[in-house]
Amino acid sequence: MNTQSARSDMAVPELLTCQDVMKITGIKSRTTIWRRIQAGNFPLPIDIGAGRIRWNAADVTEWVNSRPRRRY
Repeated sequence: MNTQSARSDMAVPELLTCQDVMKITGIKSRTTIWRRIQAGNFPLPIDIGAGRIRWNAADVTEWVNSRPRRRY
């Protein structure tokens, strides 16, 4: 396998902004996200440099799917 095809086979995670995370999760504030991170109840972000952070889409999706279902 050459280097070119090895690179194309590697999965690159989709990275989400805080706004994206808020839309996906329904969390209404950045403060709530950071409080949950500090409490260990939310996926850690990735520091991509220049003061920017992103979340791995798969981590956020996994967190959403792990939430308990409500029955009415």
